[in-house]
Amino acid sequence: MGRLIILAGMLLAVTLTPYVAARSALADDSGFARPTDLVAMAEIAEARGDSQMAIALYRRAHEAFPWASAPLTGWGLLAARLGATDQAATLLTAALDVAPDDIEAASGLAEVLVDLDRPIEALALYEAVLEVDPADIAARDGRLYVLALIASPAQTAIPSTLAAATGTESGKSTPAAAPALTRTTAPAEPESTTAVWR
Repeated sequence: MGRLIILAGMLLAVTLTPYVAARSALADDSGFARPTDLVAMAEIAEARGDSQMAIALYRRAHEAFPWASAPLTGWGLLAARLGATDQAATLLTAALDVAPDDIEAASGLAEVLVDLDRPIEALALYEAVLEVDPADIAARDGRLYVLALIASPAQTAIPSTLAAATGTESGKSTPAAAPALTRTTAPAEPESTTAVWR
């Protein structure tokens, strides 16, 4: 029983170590030589469901390493998952400004641009991703989706077609025909009761 308690305590300590390290990283980032260290801790916080901690770590990583695109990319992708599409577009665009070859940022920005109804810009990004990695299935699917959006925009109805379909002509409405009535009452009983039912 004692060994089980010690083992459970050790397992808890190992589990909480990255989270405690993330909290201390917010207070002091002098021990981190690479932006990937803070980004990895932000990803751990994100995996645990602590979006606020992940955002704070991405922000800290960006402030400490402004030349790195990884913090901006991670932060932008998290913003997109949280539904903040405008902020995601800003962050992912900034990541591409820092590192134009960041494929993850380009793919994420293309998806965000589709959500923001900017398919032409998204198409250019999907094509750029496919130039670098032609086997990227998500980029191929996204490109096909955007091409379908561009090829068949929402069609507007022609007034004469609407008039013919609704029975109106030049804006004047005609009364609709009365629906046929169906008799739903039971038939009347016969007047003679001479029939015997067996």
